[in-house]
Amino acid sequence: MNDPTKRPAGPGSDVTRLVHEIEGLLAADTRFDVADLNVRVVPRDGHIGLIGWVARLPEKIWIEQTAMDLAGPSDVESCLVVGPPGQRSDREIKKVVRDSLDQDRWIDATSIEVSVSQGVVRLNGIVDTTLVRRFAGALCWWVVGVRDVVNELSAIYPEPENDELLAGAIQAVMDKDPLVDVTEILVLSHGGVVTLTGTVGGEDARDAAGNDAWFVEGVRDVVNEIEVAPGGAAAGRIFGLDG
Repeated sequence: MNDPTKRPAGPGSDVTRLVHEIEGLLAADTRFDVADLNVRVVPRDGHIGLIGWVARLPEKIWIEQTAMDLAGPSDVESCLVVGPPGQRSDREIKKVVRDSLDQDRWIDATSIEVSVSQGVVRLNGIVDTTLVRRFAGALCWWVVGVRDVVNELSAIYPEPENDELLAGAIQAVMDKDPLVDVTEILVLSHGGVVTLTGTVGGEDARDAAGNDAWFVEGVRDVVNEIEVAPGGAAAGRIFGLDG
C-alpha cells in the first residue's frame, strides 16, 4: 500500500522541487541557522542528497529528519557528518572504539568488526539484542573525533521496535555515563521524541544526560527538562508511551 504522506522524489523536476522545499524548511527552522552551516541539499541520482558537516549531532538529526519527512526515508541519501575533519586520526579513533566495546560488560564484542574512515565509524557483526545494538552504537559517539556512526550490527534476538525499547537503550547509555545518575532522571519516549525530566546536581550532569539520549539511534528529538539543584535528586523510571 502506498503511503499517502510520502512524496516520491522521482526524476527531473520533482527532485529539484523537493530540494527547494527542503531548503525552505531548513531556512525557516528556528532550532539552527542553516546559513551558518556547511550543508547542501542536492539532487543525486533521482534522490535527495545531504552533503556537508554540522557542529552538533542534534543538527544532523534535525536536518535529516526534515528531508525524510518531506521526501520519504528511502529517497534521502545523507552524507552529513558532525564536526570538521581531521580532529583525530582514524587509527586512534578505531583503537579507542575497539577498547570501549571490548571492555564493556554489556557487550560481547568478539563478533563486532570496527572500521573507521575520515572519522566515520562503521560497526559490522552480530550482537544479542536490538538494545545492545543501539547501546554499542551510542558508545561510539563518546569517542572524541567521531563524525558519524554507521551501525550495521545484526541482533540475534531483535525486540519489537517501540518507545519502551528506545527508552531502555537511553537508560543503558546513561547508566554507563559516570556523569549521570539514572535514578535521578525520568525518560519518556513517544514516536522518537524523548523527554527528560528530574533533578540533578549540576549542569554537567544535565548536559550529559541530554547528549546520551541524542547518541541513541532512533531518537528524533530530545526535550531536556531536567532541573539543576545542587544536592537535589528525583527518583526516575523508564517509560515507553506505546507500551
